[in-house]
Amino acid sequence: MCTEKDYHKEDVYGEAFDRYEKVLRTWFVAYGIGATILFMTQEKLRATLLCHHLRAWVVGLFLVGVLVQVIESAFYKMCMWELYYDEAQKNEGERDERCPCLLNISKWVECSHLIGVIIDLLTIGLFAAATIMAFHIVIP
Repeated sequence: MCTEKDYHKEDVYGEAFDRYEKVLRTWFVAYGIGATILFMTQEKLRATLLCHHLRAWVVGLFLVGVLVQVIESAFYKMCMWELYYDEAQKNEGERDERCPCLLNISKWVECSHLIGVIIDLLTIGLFAAATIMAFHIVIP
């Protein structure tokens, strides 16, 4: 059993969070893209879906769920770059005030876990709605 002197709990929790976040995002993207591909490659499913008036909603909700995750990743990447660049400038003794508003937003995002939770819940809601609609179409 590990003790506190073996590691810092903060590091362990951070590493675990990173792993789970990557796995969840991978599952989200795989589910959203996979479901869409399944409908397009399976002849009976495609034929059933194409004849239904909700077809655009089903495919759209899956793809919007994926898009939300991609946008979230790009947004977090931008924020982390701002924080990294700021720290690098501090370490080199330089100060580059490119856009302090971006740095302030990035600092806020870094401390706000709620953004990720809301986006993940939104993605789950989009996928759940698309899945329920798809089941109602395929299994009337």
